[in-house]
Amino acid sequence: MGGDPLTISAEDAAVQRNNPRSDVAFQRLLLKFSDAAAQGTPAQDLIRLFCQATREFFQVDGTYFWQRVSADELLGAEADGVMAERFRGTRVNANQNSVAIAAEAIQQQKTVYENRLDPARYLMAAEYRARSIMAAPLVVSHEAMGAAVFLHCSDPDFFNPDMAAKATILAGQLGSLLEASRLTQVSREEHRRTKILAEVAQAIHAAPQSTAVVEAVADRLRVLLRTRLVCMMVREGGGFSLNAVAAESSQLAASVRARHDRRGLQFAADLASRAVAAGEPISVAIDPATHALGELVPPGMLIAAPFRTSQTQGAVLIYPRQEGIFSAEEKSLISVVTGFAAVAIANAELYNTARARAYELHQLLDISAELGSIGQLDEFLQQFALRAADFLGFGRGFIGLLEDGSFHVRWAAENGQKKQVDFRLPPGPRRAAVIDRPSARYRRRSPGNVRCARPDRSGRHLAGGDSPGPGPGGASCGGAGGHSQP
Repeated sequence: MGGDPLTISAEDAAVQRNNPRSDVAFQRLLLKFSDAAAQGTPAQDLIRLFCQATREFFQVDGTYFWQRVSADELLGAEADGVMAERFRGTRVNANQNSVAIAAEAIQQQKTVYENRLDPARYLMAAEYRARSIMAAPLVVSHEAMGAAVFLHCSDPDFFNPDMAAKATILAGQLGSLLEASRLTQVSREEHRRTKILAEVAQAIHAAPQSTAVVEAVADRLRVLLRTRLVCMMVREGGGFSLNAVAAESSQLAASVRARHDRRGLQFAADLASRAVAAGEPISVAIDPATHALGELVPPGMLIAAPFRTSQTQGAVLIYPRQEGIFSAEEKSLISVVTGFAAVAIANAELYNTARARAYELHQLLDISAELGSIGQLDEFLQQFALRAADFLGFGRGFIGLLEDGSFHVRWAAENGQKKQVDFRLPPGPRRAAVIDRPSARYRRRSPGNVRCARPDRSGRHLAGGDSPGPGPGGASCGGAGGHSQP
């Protein structure tokens, strides 16, 4: 994005007018902050940009930034909107009820919101005429450095979980950018590090659906610390898997992946688990003789830094380097970059969730239009079986009707092909389960309910009795239709 990052372009303004809180507008907002940081925008100007831009994005009446100057004191550093001038420079005790929402976000280190405000509890918010309020903490190195507060003066039920998720990402990005700004300009080395941190921020927007984002963050961290190897572990189910490898050469990366067999992966997974449990970076002395990577990395101090989003947990493993142990400042940088990694992953999760929901909605509308154009019942049920199985992700689907107390299957679909079948469920508990289920008493008015299941270990299908499909294996979807007799 060209031009002054502190101004809103005509293109951005058009996006905001059409849908101020759309995913496209959200991505543009994240990129806008990254561009401003990359251009060396001072911290105070970056906070002012954040307040102005997020106020417009969320369509709220005011955005305010509390800076945590000590464990017990908050300073009103910047604001935009209602009573902004009064807010700037305000100092309050963090334990006062008047700032309960900001103090709660800082203490719990998570975004909180309150609709239908109680004026007696949120005294300062009441002074600002707020009817609903949201606060998102700025967390860096597992310490809250402040909180961004958003308020709405007319809608008592304005805030929702989607806004909270986006506010968490925005505040997390601002916190990381501010910390990156703080760790600058002492020497050429610090200048080099700042440049790399800005590149990490840019990498967030490179491919929001791809693990390439995570790999880019890991690679910049490796360059930043001048180490040979950085690995990223992500929790999957009950254990951890190797999600990304950043190495000084493609040969080293291939060797690392090859050696992460059961023993090698267990070593890395144990370190990741310890870091996640600790909730902060941990340091572990390693020797080539004690782990599967052997001579690929030198002996020394390994750092495991955890990261967390609403859906994902993991840790970045920074392996020892020839230059020696990492300094306290470098360990602080590790926390900053893992904060960027958490923002990148959370952004990708939000993007993918929205895209998946939009795709499912498009499918349902397409199916509804197709089925609505069919006038023949037989053709309708045949096509319904096919589309239902495909939409739900099953290899087989079938539909049957109750006829004289018998469940008669006539329509089926298998592997994307429609089939005419003639199959009756034999007497037994499965037929009883289909016929006697609670929804059966409504069968005069309802065409039936689709039932889906995967086979049990014997290969038998659990929905609607034994599968009318050709043989065991695969997943089936079945439905029971209505019957003209009571």
